[in-house]
Amino acid sequence: MAIRRLSYRLGQEPHTGSCRLIPAPGGQGQRPTEPSEAELAAAVERVIGTGIGAEIDAGTGAAVEAGADVACELSYSLLPDGARLLCAALPGQRVEALHLGPETPGPGPLWPIDTWCSASWEPGAPDTLGAGFVESELPAAEPAATGAHFDRELLVEFARARSGRVAPFLADVRRLFDDPAGRQIVLVEDDPAAVARWIALACASLPEAYVPALTFTTWTRDPWRAPQQIIGVGPDAGFDRSDEATLAYLYRVYDATGGPESPPAESDAWAELTAERWLAGSPPTPPVGPPAGTDDAFALIPLISGGGADPRSPDGADLAGLSGKSLRATVDAFAAAVGRGETDERTLDELDRLCRGLDGEHAVAARPLALALVKHRLDATDGGALPDLTAFEGLPLGQDAWRELRETYGGRADDALRRALRGPMASWTEPLRLALALGADGGPGLAEAMDRIAAALLRPGRRDCENAVRVLEDIDRTSFTRRVLRLLIVDFTEHKLDLLRELARSPQGDWLRRNIEDAPLTVRLAAAAAYWSGPPDHLRGAELFDRLTELLSAQRVEDVKTLKLLWRMVWRNRGPDRAEQPWIARTCTPRLIVEADLGRRVMGWVKEPDRCDRDLVEFARVMQHDQQLGVVDRYSAELLVLAQDLADGRAVVDKRAVDRLLELGRKVSPLGAVLRQGVDERVAGALARANPLDLCESHGLQILVAAGPGLLRTYRSQMVDYEHCDRLVRELPGRPAELAAYYHIWRPRRRHGVTAEWREVAAELLDHVLAPVLAHLDHHHLGQVATVLEREGQDVQEWTAWRHRVAQEPR
Repeated sequence: MAIRRLSYRLGQEPHTGSCRLIPAPGGQGQRPTEPSEAELAAAVERVIGTGIGAEIDAGTGAAVEAGADVACELSYSLLPDGARLLCAALPGQRVEALHLGPETPGPGPLWPIDTWCSASWEPGAPDTLGAGFVESELPAAEPAATGAHFDRELLVEFARARSGRVAPFLADVRRLFDDPAGRQIVLVEDDPAAVARWIALACASLPEAYVPALTFTTWTRDPWRAPQQIIGVGPDAGFDRSDEATLAYLYRVYDATGGPESPPAESDAWAELTAERWLAGSPPTPPVGPPAGTDDAFALIPLISGGGADPRSPDGADLAGLSGKSLRATVDAFAAAVGRGETDERTLDELDRLCRGLDGEHAVAARPLALALVKHRLDATDGGALPDLTAFEGLPLGQDAWRELRETYGGRADDALRRALRGPMASWTEPLRLALALGADGGPGLAEAMDRIAAALLRPGRRDCENAVRVLEDIDRTSFTRRVLRLLIVDFTEHKLDLLRELARSPQGDWLRRNIEDAPLTVRLAAAAAYWSGPPDHLRGAELFDRLTELLSAQRVEDVKTLKLLWRMVWRNRGPDRAEQPWIARTCTPRLIVEADLGRRVMGWVKEPDRCDRDLVEFARVMQHDQQLGVVDRYSAELLVLAQDLADGRAVVDKRAVDRLLELGRKVSPLGAVLRQGVDERVAGALARANPLDLCESHGLQILVAAGPGLLRTYRSQMVDYEHCDRLVRELPGRPAELAAYYHIWRPRRRHGVTAEWREVAAELLDHVLAPVLAHLDHHHLGQVATVLEREGQDVQEWTAWRHRVAQEPR
């Protein structure tokens, strides 16, 4: 081992004016196998940049006046023979150097950069400075500082203040050790202390074996001649940063003073993750050597646990600052290491915990790593029994990953499950867990297991049902429970409906109640019907139906399938009570009832309604087309609809309509009292509002002369209405044909088929409605009326006699 301390002062050649180093007293002597004094002086001049000009400072390269003092600047270089040279340029134009022979081991408790501005360089300090950073028999120069690098909290603060440059800088530092090596790094700073901290940050990030090989100079004015890997310069250094080639091809330049810099380099996963650890306030502790199973000293895995003898457990915060390409590159590097088998069990557990602590973008990026972890565990079985995979459920495995696992391992899990199905159901739990964890959805084993569990649930009260519930509870997987519950309604029948209600009332009903939100609507409705029809509610009929509709998304029945289902649950093959039918028809809509072939179950509402309102008419309008109804029921509905359409004017009073009314009246007779009244009132109103000419031509008179009291009462009331009579008095004198038609309708009739009620109503209408019109007719108008009557073959003498009688009666 050879360690020599050398002291120089910066002198000036009297003949040339050039600066050179002059040995000063206090240095250590030469040993036989070591370079000569002159050789070392020349080496020192090369690495610190002296000999350039007469006014060049030895440490910084700055132009100074004689006797000027500068701060301690530090350079660390590797010599061609393998030796190392550590030089400090000190105030008073002094230069101290430490020569480390090729056989001197390192690194030790301190790094070269730790001696920056160290008091050990000062005059009078012990000659044992070398013990600070190499392992030797020499005592440490500064006991208080031995073993302590740059303060890590200070470096964290420094990195956070320059967060955007940390990852690119560390990436360039790593490339210095590539083959071929990366370009020299030039740090442009106003203060040499910032350069020293950049170098300390690099040393604290590099694997320990690389620290002795990292050369640097904290300050120089001539970076072109500096041989070190990291070069610190000031903003006024002789270095043209405006040259594009210099920035892009010769150096990697980082300018903290606002000047031009090198373009961003390609992302490096190790640098990104290391930078993130610094910025997160949890600096990495690089390992002494490469992790087990790999020769890569820059492996990422040690970074997530901090390295060292007492690693911590990683979590999502370790990757919190990474995103985009850097995040994906980091996670892909982890996955590749797992895939190559470069991880031990402890590291695998750490990566597993890391994956589980991620969310959002980071969880998506971690999918390749999660997949690599699962495949590593599964491949470790070497084709044997698969491990318990329930622990994998929390990993961020995407659909593509599960698809790959299913294709690769799902068959094995499904085969194991099929073998287990030969045994009792209580033994299915673990094989089912494996099949579900591997996503063996399409396997016959899983399909058979679900079918048999669903079938067992439909045997409430038996041991099979109890075992099926126990398996579902042990697996405790919502998606699997949901799939089994869906199977309960496959090929659904009324018998299955009864079994579902029995299941809800059985001891296993508690399990069904706990999982009811995962059940399909049919199961939820069947269970609810079982609960509410029993104590304490005891709901029946429309009350139960109404309560069940509250479980529907729209809280009302909107489709045929749901209506049929609810109907079977509440009324089975019967229909609602007569009093409930109007409510059902209004709640479910008539068209839905007809489409569900349930019209005959509520047709009693049309035949025996409480009242004839618009809802009943609209229900009948739909019912008249229901081919499942009996012909009399359809005719009853059609009669009510036709009467309403005539009353509303949607249908005209013509011969076709009148004939249909008469025909329907004969086919449905007798009608219920309320329906008969409703039809009569609507028909009477239509006849009263009809033009008398249309009434005569359509033979509507046949309806009136044979009508009962209800129809005639409505007809009379509308005809004697004051406004109606007043309109006739004003309009009929100019309409002789209509006046003649009214007379023809109301004239006295004695023939068979004319009811006494009609004779009475007709006589009243002649005297109180038509007679007042005569006072407004002159001879011309009277003659026109007589002409019309004669042309239509009516008795003109009868008209004349009635007119004279009216004229003689007092008004």
